[in-house]
Amino acid sequence: MSSFGRTQEEVAKRRKELFGDCALVEIIHLHDCLRGALRELQKDVTALSRSIQQNGNDDNSVANLEKRVAGRFKVIWSVFRAHSAAEDEFIWPALRSKTGGRADGSPRDEQLKPHTIPVEVEINGDEGSVDQEEYEEDHADEERMFRRMDELLAELRAGIVAGISIKDMVKAIDDLALSLSKHLYAHLEKEETQCMPLVVKHLTKSEITDLVGQIMGKRSSDTIAQIMTMAVQNLNENDRNEMVVYMKQAMVGTFFEKWLAMSGWMDEKPSAKDAKPANEDQKIGKVGTAKRPLKPDNLYDESSKRFKTATNGKAAAKTVACLGSGDTRTCATCESSGVCLAAGKGTGDVTSQVELEKLIRAIVSNPELGPVQKQTTIQGLRDSVFKSNLRATGSAVASAPVAFHTSLDDSATTTATLAVAPSTRSRRITPASSYYKKNTNGEVELVWNSESASQFPHDDKTIPLFSASELAPTYHDGANGAVLGCPHYARACKLRHPSSGRLYTCRLCCEQEREMPMKDKDSPLDRYAVTEVLCMRCGALQPASDRCVNPKCDPKPFAKYSCRICSLYDDNPNHSVYHCPYCNVCRLGLGLGIDYRHCMRCNACVSLEDDEHQCVPQKLQGTCPICHDGMFESTEPLRGLKCGHVMHMSCFSMYVRGQNFTCPLCKKSIEDMTEYFALLDAAVRMQPMPTAYTSTISNIYCQDCNETGQTQYHFVGCKCPHCGSYNTRELGRMQNR
Repeated sequence: MSSFGRTQEEVAKRRKELFGDCALVEIIHLHDCLRGALRELQKDVTALSRSIQQNGNDDNSVANLEKRVAGRFKVIWSVFRAHSAAEDEFIWPALRSKTGGRADGSPRDEQLKPHTIPVEVEINGDEGSVDQEEYEEDHADEERMFRRMDELLAELRAGIVAGISIKDMVKAIDDLALSLSKHLYAHLEKEETQCMPLVVKHLTKSEITDLVGQIMGKRSSDTIAQIMTMAVQNLNENDRNEMVVYMKQAMVGTFFEKWLAMSGWMDEKPSAKDAKPANEDQKIGKVGTAKRPLKPDNLYDESSKRFKTATNGKAAAKTVACLGSGDTRTCATCESSGVCLAAGKGTGDVTSQVELEKLIRAIVSNPELGPVQKQTTIQGLRDSVFKSNLRATGSAVASAPVAFHTSLDDSATTTATLAVAPSTRSRRITPASSYYKKNTNGEVELVWNSESASQFPHDDKTIPLFSASELAPTYHDGANGAVLGCPHYARACKLRHPSSGRLYTCRLCCEQEREMPMKDKDSPLDRYAVTEVLCMRCGALQPASDRCVNPKCDPKPFAKYSCRICSLYDDNPNHSVYHCPYCNVCRLGLGLGIDYRHCMRCNACVSLEDDEHQCVPQKLQGTCPICHDGMFESTEPLRGLKCGHVMHMSCFSMYVRGQNFTCPLCKKSIEDMTEYFALLDAAVRMQPMPTAYTSTISNIYCQDCNETGQTQYHFVGCKCPHCGSYNTRELGRMQNR
């Protein structure tokens, strides 16, 4: 009897008897979500057919129903495809590893195909057989039906737009929806009565939890959001809560619960300070190298309290002063630009575009400045010119606020100005060009607009004020000034610091400014607490979103990719970014289940191509074994070792330059040392031991295979008799008599 022929209480009791308290309950609830979604799909298709039969194509309800049917179908297809792939990729291999081809002690059939598992299992008191090939054929049939349904819906939409008769199309869609639902109902029922009991029988509770964790590790944040939406629509509150409990059980040690809260799926939002987010694009690849935009060089040297300049590829500290310091010496920056950025003045007033371009060319051609310093200096120069123009016109202190400038000659970047510059934060007297805010109903409304106000109300404390440098746009491409952003990211907005209210182009710009010797340093910018952004195109301060709410502004998004949870905006066309719901940060890559998966034990995203991945629990939560800096929040590239441990790439390079080839934590070889060990074999053969040592035997412990044994002593090295490694430790010697 089908599960739809029983009451909810009977179904729950039966499941409790079959599966008990294990993570498979999450999959069973997912089945219920799919069943409910299929029922709603059939209702929508029936309503669409009825509407077309009665009103034809002209009724507006037809187009709305078609969009609802297509949207619901896409969600069902996406979730069921992920579910079927997990069954083929994880559940059957797990059973095969436990049964060896047959369960219940049945004799093994050597003629079976390696991917086939016919197993004997008791189903409702009767003996039955479960065949993997049967499930794979079902998946192939279902995929064909899904594709045909997709084609019919595309033809239906084209027919509605063209105004042709679509009654036959709707009839075909109705028939196919009914057939697809029956097929999926039967498939899900067969999984629950045949496959899942077999998993419970042969796997322990912890193994089932790991299995569900592996399945969920390939679900993207979009897929999980779709599943949660289906759960809200089709499950009662108790079943929803139970489903979430088992999902979190399979993902213990990750940040999945925080993602649920920040995405609105849980009532209580965890404190942002409790989260320990990783870098936006830090992850372990196949070769163990984290792919990410490199952090700019650390331009400030604590020992000299001065910036470092790159000379012949090496950083050299220059203890010089700026023109504004009263010192007779001049720094290369001021000398090349002719403008003292520290004092806010120059050798001459720079007010024209021609003079500005001349100074920029002088900075670019200065061989003593590195690329990052050139970009920073140019941005600081633009900021200086911008402030000079404000002082000249009196706009900064006028009753009416200054309109936001976006042209090249009066734009500026400021979050990474010279460290020796005195702070101008106290002069935060200018509002944004307009200010949008959410009202009590959650609607965005205009609070302040410089164009409509004759005089700025200085006594109004609800309108934020900023310095000219904060309001000035910054550029990702430095001297060109064509791409808005900062040295770290291309984007068209700035983030408002949740604590101080200051504007930074990105959180790394805030960190870079925090490293400078300023008296009024900001706290670290909490990416999860950002609620407002400033559009650098029009200067409007507004609630954080993916595009500007100002109707007069460019309707384009702030960036190609935006994440509301991380407040990450990235407009780099060469970057593919996804949000990992288990790390709760955005990372470089196509997505979970496409080119990466999340390892629940390591709590890290791992390349699907990494077939030799070694799990180390919470591998990124600790510190680098070389420099002892944290790695989960590090902006430095990471390097994974063969043993599974991780260190910074720069630390790894320094470590191996010292002829170190073993992990500093577990002492295993850091890479495949086969070629190196072959060279040692040749050295041993070419250098025979003296007669006095020919009978000397060494008792050794191999640090690669963790085995002990005996081998012939040699001063070149003692080779492990088990794995052939020379990464051994000598425990003692004895004479072979």
